[in-house]
Amino acid sequence: MKSRIHVLAPLSLILVAACASAPVNMKEPRRLVGTESDVRIDAEIIGDVLSPAERLPIKYEITNNRATPIAFADLVPETTYDPDTQTLTVALGAEVPGEQLLPRLLLIAPGEKKTFTTNAGVKVVMPGGPSPFVRFPNSMRVKLSFLGDPKPFVKLINIPERAVHDPQLANELFPKWVEGLESVYTNTLPMRWAGSGIAVDDGGVPSDQPRRSRGRRP
Repeated sequence: MKSRIHVLAPLSLILVAACASAPVNMKEPRRLVGTESDVRIDAEIIGDVLSPAERLPIKYEITNNRATPIAFADLVPETTYDPDTQTLTVALGAEVPGEQLLPRLLLIAPGEKKTFTTNAGVKVVMPGGPSPFVRFPNSMRVKLSFLGDPKPFVKLINIPERAVHDPQLANELFPKWVEGLESVYTNTLPMRWAGSGIAVDDGGVPSDQPRRSRGRRP
């Protein structure tokens, strides 16, 4: 692939270190779990607050219980928010390939388990003041997207670059990617919203009482 270019190469070293990190603590109460078609994801969430000013640390573990390998796109997590369910979804992997840049794919062999760490940005825009009509985030979940058949994407598997620039290959792989994509959703985890300095109770409703700092008298 003559058109390959190095993109964010230092991050590949970070990824290698992440794969070698300690596994997810299965006894951690604040843990997300999802299983679909013999692929499992366990995610450990650090903290219980969602805020656009902070990133959400996540440690997750992908287990492939299939008899064939799967491929997972090495990308920065994306977040979406559903106000009807008041749930923030952190998406790991890619639903569709890029138009010009294609991500590196990590292979997970049959029976293999790999652990990763990442930080997700909470990209949720909310009004700047309390309102009874605004539904603030009060939970989160993780969505894992992966390719069930890695064979058509062999040119992207475990490449040294974080991504490659190849519009022709991207156009060629697009229908195969969409057709071969599978997803796993975890359960939801209760969270607290702390964006824009608004105190929110466990139901996602702005609180009438301002938060007091520790040590201050009522």
